[in-house]
Amino acid sequence: MGAKWSDWEQDSPENPVLGEHVSERAVIYMVMFVDEYERQLDERGRIILPSKLREAVSGTVYITQSPSEKCLHLYTAEEWERLAEKVSQLPTATDGNAAAFVRHFFGKATAVTVDKQGRIPIAKRLIDFAGLKKDAMLIGANTRLEIWDAETWDRYQKALGDSFMTDGILKYNLNI
Repeated sequence: MGAKWSDWEQDSPENPVLGEHVSERAVIYMVMFVDEYERQLDERGRIILPSKLREAVSGTVYITQSPSEKCLHLYTAEEWERLAEKVSQLPTATDGNAAAFVRHFFGKATAVTVDKQGRIPIAKRLIDFAGLKKDAMLIGANTRLEIWDAETWDRYQKALGDSFMTDGILKYNLNI
């Protein structure tokens, strides 16, 4: 969930993570999402966050279509800014595919505010894209939460097969 890695004041002589002098207030905030949460979409198209996620997921969040699955991706404002910085480096003036990706990814996104009860409103067009019905799943996916229709999530997991974890470890050269 949310983990505030560091919060150093201006007078701090050294950044304990990077080992360098910090001349002004620096905050590194990294949210890592884990776990699965059964949720329900209410009649107004909102999902209530589990209480243990509410500190990490507050204020403005960004929801967009997954580029590869029939689900939605939810990003904190900080993660969205990091993602936007990476995407801004794409050569959209000279590469039609890069331009199309940027238009689609950001054009399909919406910024919403998490209310005091931890409810996140989801735009109808995003609900329709992901096929969300009443029962939904929030899936921790490291730097984002994924929002799946519960039945779609079940089918997706069943279709993965038995060796997908081992295959991924080998393909991406992970030593875990």
